[in-house]
Amino acid sequence: MAKDTKKRQKQLQKKNAKRKQKRANIIRREVATAAPSLSRTKEWPLEAVWISADWQDPQQLTQILLMRRGSHGHVAIGVVLIDRMCLGVKNAFGRVTTEFEYKEFLNKIEETQGAISVDPNLVAKIIRESVAYASELGFRPNKDLRQALLVLGDAEPDSCPYEIEMGGPDGKPHFVAGPYDNTDKIMKTLTKKLGPDGFSSVLPVGPQGDVMALNSDQFMQIDEEQAHELIQANERIVNERVEDNTIELDDDDFRSAE
Repeated sequence: MAKDTKKRQKQLQKKNAKRKQKRANIIRREVATAAPSLSRTKEWPLEAVWISADWQDPQQLTQILLMRRGSHGHVAIGVVLIDRMCLGVKNAFGRVTTEFEYKEFLNKIEETQGAISVDPNLVAKIIRESVAYASELGFRPNKDLRQALLVLGDAEPDSCPYEIEMGGPDGKPHFVAGPYDNTDKIMKTLTKKLGPDGFSSVLPVGPQGDVMALNSDQFMQIDEEQAHELIQANERIVNERVEDNTIELDDDDFRSAE
């Protein structure tokens, strides 16, 4: 009898989740139909600038959420995910949406790292320094960063008094492979730029998901089958990472977004 009760509860939870998702999709479609373009939202007041509470630690991913409030229930949000140890802006986008979706994103940040409200100049400086650091290593920001910058608006990074730390625990670039990272390409880029001892990396290996730190020479000695196993193990373990769209935006496009 207890098993039947648990089964019914699971079915009810699934049904409620589907209903909630369906309702959210309907709202988003309705908003998208009537919403102004993102470029027209720059006159809306910048109401919220959130960043992950552990932003001062460069070894943690930095999550940023921006929000401008318009009329008729519209809000513009900008979302940026930054790897300050190596890759810079891994993911970013901006769009006009609903209060419901904005709160969803804020809740996700609060659940994973905690969220604090900060000055927009701090966010602008973190983004600028991260892009510059990753660019020196050969990585460009996510192609949709310019959309998030539209939501940020005319912030002044030079007015921020904080020093923005970059790099890994030993001061060198430190690559932690995510499930969607092109690991082979990233390792080769770092090796070409910095040499075998100029950076460190962490790649999950083995069926039990043991984590192993590799320098570039060790990585280059891994054969194709082992590399495939590394990536498979990585996808099982590091499931919090997002799709990496670096090396998509050229310098002229990025400057035009500022």
